Amino acid sequence: MSKSSAENNLRAKAEAKIREKSNVIENLTLEESKSLLHELEVHQVELEMQNEELRETQHRLEEIRDQYTDLFDFAPIGYLVLDEKAIIKNINLTACDLLGIERSFLIEKPFSAYITNGESRTLFLNLRKAFETGILHSFEIEIKHKTKGSFTALLQGAITKNQKTNDTVCRVSLIDITELKEAEILQLQHKSLQKEKEKIQEYLNLAPVVFLLIDPQYKVQMINKKGCDLLKCESSEILGKHWFDNFISFVGTNGVPLSHQSIENENGLLNPCFESFLKCRNDELRLMFWTNVTLLDDNNKLIGTLIAGEDITERKKLELRQQKYTEELEEIVEERTKGLNDALKKEKVISEMKSAFVSMASHEFRTPLTSVLSSAILINKYNELKQYDKVGPHVQRIESSVNQLTSILEDFLSMEKLERGIVTTSKETFDLEAFIIDIIEEFSWMLKEKQKINYVQKSPIEVFVDKKILRNVLLNLISNATKYSKTDVQIRTYVNNAVLHIEIEDKGIGIPEKEQEYLFAKFFRAKNAVNIQGTGLGLSIVKHYVKLINSTISFTSKLGEGSTFKLTLPLHS
Repeated sequence: MSKSSAENNLRAKAEAKIREKSNVIENLTLEESKSLLHELEVHQVELEMQNEELRETQHRLEEIRDQYTDLFDFAPIGYLVLDEKAIIKNINLTACDLLGIERSFLIEKPFSAYITNGESRTLFLNLRKAFETGILHSFEIEIKHKTKGSFTALLQGAITKNQKTNDTVCRVSLIDITELKEAEILQLQHKSLQKEKEKIQEYLNLAPVVFLLIDPQYKVQMINKKGCDLLKCESSEILGKHWFDNFISFVGTNGVPLSHQSIENENGLLNPCFESFLKCRNDELRLMFWTNVTLLDDNNKLIGTLIAGEDITERKKLELRQQKYTEELEEIVEERTKGLNDALKKEKVISEMKSAFVSMASHEFRTPLTSVLSSAILINKYNELKQYDKVGPHVQRIESSVNQLTSILEDFLSMEKLERGIVTTSKETFDLEAFIIDIIEEFSWMLKEKQKINYVQKSPIEVFVDKKILRNVLLNLISNATKYSKTDVQIRTYVNNAVLHIEIEDKGIGIPEKEQEYLFAKFFRAKNAVNIQGTGLGLSIVKHYVKLINSTISFTSKLGEGSTFKLTLPLHS
């Protein structure tokens, strides 16, 4: 109905009312008519004013309705109005967006049509209980989106009456809690991980080694109790700090400084194992052996390093002590082995001497003993025959043989004493010329026919030396010279730069050049002297005696031409 027809209708009703009261108006006086007219005009003005107020009130109501509509449609959560059968009576735009369906297609449609299978029963049970109690308690159901699949929604609401229709409806709020559920799951996972972390931390705190986790920037993210105790710091003083700059000393175990390259490989990752000193509080250093495990993500990107450290300070000290003890033990064993080797060598020498003595005695003793025996038999026969004039040569022969045996035994006794180191020296001052002449006279009876010993000394010489040792040396050298030579023997003595030189020269058989290096060895005899009487000990004894009196001996020899032995002796006042 148009506005003009409504006004015409209202006017017709008003004229009908006036006609009913026309009889009353006709009987009014003029004054009464004026008064009535004035009242009518006043009422007319009042009605106009009331109409204006009504129009303004209606306009405000329309504005409030529009605001309510905006609040209802554009609220951040979905709103639905459901009856007892869960038919959608009204729904806001947010709920429409959650379902992915326009509002015109939802009004008067069952809400259960947009719920996943198995959830309808939950909806109806809660809705029935709500209409009984007046409150729809919050519950969760899975709702289908037209194109995006399903999502978890939280529903809650209250029962109210529709004032127009006087019907009872349920006003329901609909909230998508999918992200909230995911957040709750993440929160639960975080709590679970936190508990696992605390549990792992408890296990790590019981470990006897240092455990820590560092990030790619080498900052400490986790450290166990052993690490804190060793550093003598609280965990709060360690966490977040650069591990190598604050807690690792780059002084090597051998004193040579370590570089970052010594603990990192070419990829910038920590080497699996290395040793370094840990800087503890109060500047204490502990030697540590580190084992490192690199942690990578699915893209092989470094996310951290797990480090385990063992304190090997005491073990290293023990190893050093063991090494030192081993070295000392090796030295002791080496010394004792050397001593045993020396003893074995001495035993071998003694054994060789015994064997050589037996061999030599069987050879050297046979001739003089045979000579003694034969001479004794002949002397006995000459005495029986009273041929006394023939006894003398055989007595001399026995004396010579006995002297020969005595010389052999003296050589052995001298060598034995020298080997054992029991020969002592006793120096004295004496005239060298008279000393050597006495020695030459001792050899007068031993010289071969037409053989002489020539002695040359240009000036008097006094020496300060052990007389007995020097005599034994010269006796051996002169004896060899006369034994191996048929011609004269030359003895020369002279002093040069406070050193006495004694030279003994013979024109005998000489010494083969290849055998000269063995000349002073015990029991050595050159091949060209095998058939000449001797023990092979004389020159070895001379070598020992020469050392005792701080002198030296040398020789020159040529096979078939003879030898010259030279003795040098420093002169001491």
